[in-house]
Amino acid sequence: MLNGTVVITYIKSGQTFQLSWFPYGALFFVGCLVRIIIYRFIETNRQKIAAQKDAMESIIQSERLKSQMTRKQLETEKWQELDKLKSRFLANISHEFRTPLTLILGTARQLISENHNKLVNERSRMQEKSGKQLLRQVNQLLDLSKLDAGKMMFQAEEKDIISLIKGIFHSFESLAKQREIELVFKSEIESVKIFYDFDKMETILSNLFSNAVKFTPSGGQVEVMVSQKKQLEIRVADTGPGISQQHLPYIFDRFYQTGSRDVSDQKGSGIGLALTRELVRLHHGKIKVTSEENKGTVFTVYLPLGKEHLREDEIKKAEDILPSETDNGICTQSEIQEADIPLVKTEKSPTASRALSDLPSPDSGTEIPILLIVEDNDDMRAYIRDVLSDVYRVEEAADGEQGFSKAAQLIPDLIISDVMMPKLDGYQLCEKLKIDERTSHIPVVLLTARSGRESKIEGLEHGADDYLIKPFESVELRARVKNLIDLRRRLRQRFSREITIPFKDIAATSADEKFLERAVSIIESRLDDPDMSIEWFCKQMALSRSQLFRKFQALTNQSASEFIRSVRLKRAVQLLESKSATVSEIAYQTGFGSPDYFRSCFKKQFGCSPSAYLSKS
Repeated sequence: MLNGTVVITYIKSGQTFQLSWFPYGALFFVGCLVRIIIYRFIETNRQKIAAQKDAMESIIQSERLKSQMTRKQLETEKWQELDKLKSRFLANISHEFRTPLTLILGTARQLISENHNKLVNERSRMQEKSGKQLLRQVNQLLDLSKLDAGKMMFQAEEKDIISLIKGIFHSFESLAKQREIELVFKSEIESVKIFYDFDKMETILSNLFSNAVKFTPSGGQVEVMVSQKKQLEIRVADTGPGISQQHLPYIFDRFYQTGSRDVSDQKGSGIGLALTRELVRLHHGKIKVTSEENKGTVFTVYLPLGKEHLREDEIKKAEDILPSETDNGICTQSEIQEADIPLVKTEKSPTASRALSDLPSPDSGTEIPILLIVEDNDDMRAYIRDVLSDVYRVEEAADGEQGFSKAAQLIPDLIISDVMMPKLDGYQLCEKLKIDERTSHIPVVLLTARSGRESKIEGLEHGADDYLIKPFESVELRARVKNLIDLRRRLRQRFSREITIPFKDIAATSADEKFLERAVSIIESRLDDPDMSIEWFCKQMALSRSQLFRKFQALTNQSASEFIRSVRLKRAVQLLESKSATVSEIAYQTGFGSPDYFRSCFKKQFGCSPSAYLSKS
């Protein structure tokens, strides 16, 4: 082979052939090799692209899932924010309704009780009736909003329900008599105890009885039948125009009106039955309706017996019952339902009359208590001032910040504050007052449009001493103010009368206790100094003379100088009991300028001389 040429020689013939195929073979080989390399490159790239595509799809899928989760989270947050806005809006609307309702009902009641003109009384009763009807609608709208938001608390107690049914049913007797409707109550059992929420059951029964009476024509009959089988059944039947089968499935829908009933002026708002069904469901019960046109309608409520159906948090514990829970200043549902009944003038109870007659008078010669009203509504401030100004010195503030500033300056005997206010709301104001040493002792009464038990607890947790729900009775407001002021007065008298009393027994808050302890500590640091001045004491307490005077008056019924003398005398009693020194020595040790002055002060404070007290001990 030479230069890529193969030489073949045949021996026999002697012929020689030359074959030049090597370049072609090499070219073929190289071509195959290149093809393989290209194929491998393409395949590698294809696999790489496929892997990248899979990775990209995985990333896209992951991002899509993240996007969906983010979107769902945003939607959830959006709905939660909408729920909050809705609740806040309804709370604000409630406040806007309840504030003027307080004025409407309050002035109407004042006119009824004070005016003897027949025409004025009739129109005032009409005004009060309309105010109660509006209040009922506000309450039901708020209850529905709470149910929607899942914030309606259900707290069941085991009580006899027959007495409740009878009481509410018979409250419609005056209205039924006026409309010539016969009321019939039947019960197979005299009494039965079941677990139910009193307020909510009262709403259920009131709505059902009210509807039955409302849609029953003159000469008709409303019958309530109670029976007990596997569960308690309450049947409310009327002989009204009935409901067509076309409308019957929608009778519990909100704002639904059949338009088929004859009493066109009493169609209502369509929320009463919707609320009733939701409240029955809260009791783990059922409500059904049957009706036949021109014959009447029957509503039947089924309530379970026992407590196996209730969760632990649905049963009211004894410690959860608030002292004033049954007397919260708001009309009960049965009272609201009676708004359709012609009102008659009622006499004040002896308790209420006695509470008012015992109130201090500006002409009595005693110091008139100072009240501070913190309310952003001008008319409401004027109304409360009108109710209380004949007995107390009334000061006013238009918002929470102004209220705190005036409270720190005046040191009033009691503060009445609205809850919903600009700048500083009632809760924030109350909390700020209770942690400030100057104002921590002042009783605070919160006025609010929020009727829920949770709101009441929130107010008490912020340090409120009492809680009134709008609309409230003026007589009740006066009585509660008097009770709080009298309570503080009795504590002050106890301090000045008793020789030894723990500060925690007279202090309204821990801040008050610390204030008194600090005052005593400062006095004892110069106990033997007869020249200790009030100016020096005020400087040490970081209060002005007037603020210190009001603070000590509120806590101990003493001025600052009287408090200093009281501390000296009580320390002297301890020294006398220990018999560690003579009377004269004790007088000088406790800062009295002379033994005679000491004996005079001691006798005035404790009713006997130091030597007589020593002989008794």
